[in-house]
Amino acid sequence: MVLNNLVNVRHHPTNVRRKKPDSTVKQLEISNPVSYFLLNGRSKRYTVQEAKQLHSYFIKLKSDSNMYLVNSIIHTYAANGDLNTAHRLFDRVIDRDVVSWTTLIDGYAKIGNMGVAQQLFDSMPERNLVSWNVLISGFGKCGDVKAAKKAFDQMIERDIVSWNSLISSYARNGFAKEAFEVFCDALVENLVTPNKVMFLSVLPAIAESGCAFWGRCVHSFILRSGIEVDSVLCSALVDMYSKCDDLDMAFQVFESNPFRGNVASWNPMLSGLVRNQRFEEALELFRWMQFENVESDYVTMVAILPAIADSGALSLGKWAHSYIQKMNIRMNATLGSALVDMYAKCGCIELALDVFAVVEGKTTELWNAMITGLAIHGCGRDALKLFSQMQIENLEIDDLTVSAILNACSHSGFVDDGLRFFSNIKDVYKMTPKIQHYGCIVDILGRAGRLEEAKDIICNKMSIKPDIIIWKSLLGACRTHGNVEIGEFAAKHLFELCPNDSSSYVLMSSIYEAAGRSNEAVLMRKKMIEGGVKKEPGFSSIESGGVVHKFLVGDKAHPRAEEIYTMLDDIREKLKSRGYQPNKQLVFFDLHDDEKEDAIFHHSEKLATAFGLINSNRGDPLRIVKNLRMCSDCHVFMKLVSEIYNHEIVVRDHNRFHHFVNGKCSCMDYW
Repeated sequence: MVLNNLVNVRHHPTNVRRKKPDSTVKQLEISNPVSYFLLNGRSKRYTVQEAKQLHSYFIKLKSDSNMYLVNSIIHTYAANGDLNTAHRLFDRVIDRDVVSWTTLIDGYAKIGNMGVAQQLFDSMPERNLVSWNVLISGFGKCGDVKAAKKAFDQMIERDIVSWNSLISSYARNGFAKEAFEVFCDALVENLVTPNKVMFLSVLPAIAESGCAFWGRCVHSFILRSGIEVDSVLCSALVDMYSKCDDLDMAFQVFESNPFRGNVASWNPMLSGLVRNQRFEEALELFRWMQFENVESDYVTMVAILPAIADSGALSLGKWAHSYIQKMNIRMNATLGSALVDMYAKCGCIELALDVFAVVEGKTTELWNAMITGLAIHGCGRDALKLFSQMQIENLEIDDLTVSAILNACSHSGFVDDGLRFFSNIKDVYKMTPKIQHYGCIVDILGRAGRLEEAKDIICNKMSIKPDIIIWKSLLGACRTHGNVEIGEFAAKHLFELCPNDSSSYVLMSSIYEAAGRSNEAVLMRKKMIEGGVKKEPGFSSIESGGVVHKFLVGDKAHPRAEEIYTMLDDIREKLKSRGYQPNKQLVFFDLHDDEKEDAIFHHSEKLATAFGLINSNRGDPLRIVKNLRMCSDCHVFMKLVSEIYNHEIVVRDHNRFHHFVNGKCSCMDYW
């Protein structure tokens, strides 16, 4: 053989010039790259530069007899996307084998050119299982599941890779049912022995389907198969169960994983808890992760930031941001969006703006996060300016952008701007208004007291059936503006849509009380109690010393409860000296006047405020998170406390942020 002769000649001792070892290698590399790469064990994988050296050598020698090397060169070109050069070399070769054909087909499949891949496949003089499997996989990756299934059906013989390729094709293209059916066909008919790849192919499909029953079936197959449930398979099962809303089972699998030393084992569980809005548990898991000295990565931080945002724990959020910088975790638009959202929801819009300013490659997602943050802080004008800048940057707006702008107009009282923007959704942006957009415009009109217009939109202008949120928005506006008639109209629809929603009864009762119709208010409360409807408990939280303290209405379980209530008495005395009188009409249950005053004064946000005052330095801002809308009495309370005790108080309620400074609120009493 020519190649063998070349190797023998070039490496005979008399033919090697006496130089330093590295210069000998250099000479060999220049004079005969084949010898150099063979001697150095490099015949399996080359760089593009090495492949070019070998390619030019073959051209010079006019030899392509070593098909192993030729196929390796074709593979190198194809793997690096240089299909033109790979194809030219392929065409030069006379004695092409099945590997040559399959390698080139695989190259075209990987860049999505299945037309050429199919032509090459059809031209093959002979095919093997690998060729068929490459074709099926290629069609699947390009989204052509019909072609993948057709190729699969044409196969005379199939192996485990064939089945896995078809399952993956269905799974990655959203055909969960079909993927599961193929999986069952393969196993039930004993056509193949399942391997780990098969299970890892079908589990993501089941995860996207949300069908826990299918997931349990596959899990059962895994356990019966005797395959080792390693870290990768455990993580796939955790991800599947969490996406199927079976977090208890997800946690069981997670705890049974003996390989929890790597971050990839923790991320699916963490992401699952956050996805299902079990934020407190996510934070506990994150702390456990830190205790186990597992180093967080990009996926971890993207997952945990929404949980921090929900808690309102600014110090923890700052720590997370510092950790990202310290560990040099790549900052992209997705992570930037999570940071912006976190800072905004933790009440620090300035830091959110700082992050937004430094993130490169801003996406629509990032702009939306920043505009939404400005909106909930009542910075409507800034939100509209940012939207104008977004349009100058030619970024595409989406449904979230529309909602963010409408919310900005709503929270800032920009009624005309909101109506104008809403009309532009169709005319200018060529989008169809979604139900959340109608909800925003009803909210804008309702807050402005234009209740008839809001009702008209719901009854006559909407192309979509109104949901609970829209009717509740109208009912809330009726409570604010004291409109009994439209309130009863909205409440009627709410009772039909969701008879067990306590807030509808509470709002309607408040409307009757404010209108002096106490008997009807009592009947409304009686109807709620007799129907077994329970009022959603309100709670507030405040962070202190890195710990989030949570309070319920009338809560006395806190270790410092005695100090808290002593402070509340002090606050009550000082507020009353300023003319403050608790709004007893806001008390839902039938109580004596003294009991009503205590009930209203022991609201959870008031308890959190008292705790903040005894546990912070004078002048430090208090940051409180409330799960429900803050009542009007607590709003008055916060304004007075901010002035008397010289503290900025930042409250995030269900609707927006309130910044109380020197007796005034950023919402201008418009919430």
